[in-house]
Amino acid sequence: MAKSVAARKSLSGLERSRVRTGLVFLIPAALLCIVFIVIPLISVVVYSFNEKSSVGSAMTYVGLENFKTLPTTEGFWQMVWATMLFAFGSTILIVVLSFIVAMALDSKRLDYISRNVFRAMWFFPCILSGSVVGILWRIMYTYNNGVINSVLKSLGATPVNWLETYGLTNFAVIIASVWSQMGLCIVIFLAGLQSIPTELLEAAAIDGAGHGQVRTHIILPMMAPSITINVLTTSIAAFKMYELPWIISKGLPGYSTRLLTQRIHFFGFESSKFGLGSALSVILILVITAISLIQLVVLRRREDIY
Repeated sequence: MAKSVAARKSLSGLERSRVRTGLVFLIPAALLCIVFIVIPLISVVVYSFNEKSSVGSAMTYVGLENFKTLPTTEGFWQMVWATMLFAFGSTILIVVLSFIVAMALDSKRLDYISRNVFRAMWFFPCILSGSVVGILWRIMYTYNNGVINSVLKSLGATPVNWLETYGLTNFAVIIASVWSQMGLCIVIFLAGLQSIPTELLEAAAIDGAGHGQVRTHIILPMMAPSITINVLTTSIAAFKMYELPWIISKGLPGYSTRLLTQRIHFFGFESSKFGLGSALSVILILVITAISLIQLVVLRRREDIY
């Protein structure tokens, strides 16, 4: 009895030591989170209800006036549509194409070296910054001497004005975003594919299931967690993206490719309208949060079904 009590005391002491050690290691991360996330977030919310014309100027409380003014600003609804189109279009294409590529890279027909080389090639664009990717694709989209139009000319087709055509420029920006973000999604899908028990696939083959049936009834349901992760992370990244679309199209033609993040930058750093910029930031945060929660509920429910 005495031994068990002593063991319990020593165990609780060890647990307390581990908790203290864990808290010590969490303090730097918590401080960084407070300084660079919590405080700026609170400041943005406060600024959204005030008018502030410069960094050192005093704030004037205006209530909801900034939120009421935003819809009346020039090109606001065009930018809302451009942001939604970019976010949903790039998310759908990235997730679908990444899944197809991951299935191909996981094929047993490829030898070990070829499989690793192709995986590295697909992941390479993720290493590049958004600015670098934007410059590369803007050069390729150039009307007179861009690579894409040069290929079209060599094939006898008419060159396309990728950067100044309504509708087409949106598609051009989405394609560049898809190319730069597919690599990470492919890695996550490959991890999900390799976690599928081989016994299930062997049992399906013994029962006479075809490739289509295996993909539909075994692989796709088992990949539900990976799909959830990729949809959430990709959509959030798309709503927050700034530099890549701006460098490619400069928001042209008109406001058709100008995103809300670019408008926030304009209000805050070009026109010194901190109140409007902060109000738009709050709206964008709320939209991202709402869409992410809806996606999480729907996709988690799908995981529970399987």
